[in-house]
Amino acid sequence: MQRLCSFIAFILCTSLGYAQVSIPAASQQILAATDVDQLSLVVKVTGAFEVENLKVLGAHVGSRVGDIITLRIASDKIEELKMLEGLAYLQVAHKITPNLKRAAEDLRSNAVYNGVDLNQGYTGKDVIIGITDWGFDYTHPMFYDTALQHTRILAAWDQFKTSGPAPMGYDYGTEYEGEEELLAAEKDTINIYGYATHGSHVAGIAGGSGAGTIHRGVAYEANFLMATFLVDEAAVIDAFVWMKNKAAAYNKRLVINMSWGLYNLGPLDGTSLVSQAINNLSDEGVIFVTSGGNNGDVNYHIKKSFANDTMQSRISFYNYSAHPNMWGQSISMWGEEGEDFSAGFSILSNQVLQTQTDFFSTSTDVGYHDSFLVTGTDTIFYNVQVDGPHPLNNKPHIRLRIKNTNTSLVTALKAEAASGTVHFYNVVELTTDVGNWGQNFSAYLPGWERGDEQYSLGEPASTESVITVAAHSSEITNSLGTTFNGSIASFSSYGPTVDER
Repeated sequence: MQRLCSFIAFILCTSLGYAQVSIPAASQQILAATDVDQLSLVVKVTGAFEVENLKVLGAHVGSRVGDIITLRIASDKIEELKMLEGLAYLQVAHKITPNLKRAAEDLRSNAVYNGVDLNQGYTGKDVIIGITDWGFDYTHPMFYDTALQHTRILAAWDQFKTSGPAPMGYDYGTEYEGEEELLAAEKDTINIYGYATHGSHVAGIAGGSGAGTIHRGVAYEANFLMATFLVDEAAVIDAFVWMKNKAAAYNKRLVINMSWGLYNLGPLDGTSLVSQAINNLSDEGVIFVTSGGNNGDVNYHIKKSFANDTMQSRISFYNYSAHPNMWGQSISMWGEEGEDFSAGFSILSNQVLQTQTDFFSTSTDVGYHDSFLVTGTDTIFYNVQVDGPHPLNNKPHIRLRIKNTNTSLVTALKAEAASGTVHFYNVVELTTDVGNWGQNFSAYLPGWERGDEQYSLGEPASTESVITVAAHSSEITNSLGTTFNGSIASFSSYGPTVDER
């Protein structure tokens, strides 16, 4: 009887302890599934809480700011921690964690590894993944074989490095081939993004071995070719052909990945020269995969069908202090074949017009124009490229670039046409000419146009022969069997293409 009473008292105390501590669902999930020895926590306490009780549990107390305390504690002490008097709220510290295992599972890649409904299992073996990007670490253990003995990178072409030797048939950049050369080089040189890691990040997702961890890439037995390219059409086409020739020499199939995109490589309808080159190489057996883009949560596009009218919309600018290479905004405009249009911009302050450009017409102002506007002590620089029609797709085209560092002044796009449909895009313009993230169009005054996030695929995502892939929020199932996510990420760019594919 005494034992029974003691057990009931223990249950009551435990219940009371749980009732006193609030734990969010996300933290409950982590606590239920965790397999780590130490947990990082943030807790909120009341005046009855004694910090010394944490030390009794072997916890390492970090900082205290008012009633907020940070601490690290052994995972097997969590139940005792919940029982402490004065503990009001417990949260596992939010952090960035590797989720590659989760992503691979969400792809159902195990079914491919195990050959479900296939003639055999596939792991990427005897296939080369060509990564066109910037920021490669050739020594990263992710690029070794699963036994961590030898690198799976076959060769790399750093187009920024001038010391050579260049690949056979080319007169620029430096080629590394074989384990000894790659490991001695260690990484690619500084480029337009500085010493970045984006290329390694992408390659690890595509084919990382896991480096002894559970975070293994998808095609974990594939080989790699890596090209750090100069961010121009000729350079990236050279990288494609170099990879194709290398794959042929190694007698392996080639998949080329392009986790990048731009809006100034030509028409956004699959007719650019990069698109044409990709289509030709696809016909020769190369598979191309590219990212759709990251502008799905930005209202940076307008589709306007004109009927003898004028359109206006406010051009939002990226923060000039947020990027060292910030120049201004680039407004790309693509019209309908056989239908001319005109465009320019105005500067307003407190809803009052201060100054404006003339309209530049695709029928009368073909060519390049470079000028500026002055209002008060401010100078607004701009340049305009006008094609009417563009030689690649016969569509009228205007690209308007504006530098206005006084963003308290409203910059307004203006356009007019007798008929036809025009697509407008507002994209950041960097001094490196590689800005690819959008900024909003907004209705500053009544009757003005507001942007949307549609038709937001750039190049090479608009190419007919590529596999264009959305950004993805991986599916996760918690300990209770409830499934979350497993969907397209909110920032992923939307189709269709400008030519309605």
